[in-house]
Amino acid sequence: MKKIYSLLVAVVLLASASYAQCTINAGAQTTPGVNPTADQLPCIVRSQAYNQTLQVKIQESFDTTIIVEAVHIQVDSVRIDSVTGLPTGILFSRYPDVLLGGANGCGTFTGTTTDTVGHYELTAWGTAWLHVTGQSPFPIDTPYAYSGNLNRFSPFGGYYLDVINQGGACHQSVGINDFSADLNAAFSVYPNPSNGVFEFRLNAGNRVNGELEVIDATGRVVYSQKLDVIGLYNTYIDLTSFSKGLYTIRLRTAEGFATKNISIN
Repeated sequence: MKKIYSLLVAVVLLASASYAQCTINAGAQTTPGVNPTADQLPCIVRSQAYNQTLQVKIQESFDTTIIVEAVHIQVDSVRIDSVTGLPTGILFSRYPDVLLGGANGCGTFTGTTTDTVGHYELTAWGTAWLHVTGQSPFPIDTPYAYSGNLNRFSPFGGYYLDVINQGGACHQSVGINDFSADLNAAFSVYPNPSNGVFEFRLNAGNRVNGELEVIDATGRVVYSQKLDVIGLYNTYIDLTSFSKGLYTIRLRTAEGFATKNISIN
């Protein structure tokens, strides 16, 4: 019986640790935003446990944050349901569930990752409860609930995590402007030339987190798609509405970029 009791205690303690919430320190973040900022956040070292607490503050209740023409969109409260863009194995938790306008909260990044060295931009998803007011020619005064990407309503706008190797420098340039031969060898486009419909194929052993772009002969980006994949991946790019000629497929990641020319006949 004593062994069973000890086992139950251990299970309860383990469960409590798993759901332990962060502690709010209102003095650490007195203005809307997050502390530490992304460029001051300790980097994640690959294969090593990571545990970092953030202190956040939402905009003041009914404080005007966005003005479109004569319409004011004001933030009342925010609930972050999830954060995407995190390295594999890194989890995000927050407290409390709903942050009222002007209130303080906290969040934590915890876990271990073996993802490639790089720059991981974050997107918060959830609901923001707003109050929309406007005068002529847009007379309006109503509450409104917005669900979706919350980066403009939360401290995660422009926030990111950096993953480094052990002994690597934190927050240094990771080569986003450098050509990557490995990335170039990992993708292909078929058929080429074509009538405007191309199949993009990727075969990467590591995670590829970046953006797939099509650029015309003038340097204008005419198509873009976010990518966050591991291993085999394929998608179709339809350029039949564009003029015949030469285009460039560019794949950009934090580790570098790769390009291939394609032709529409």
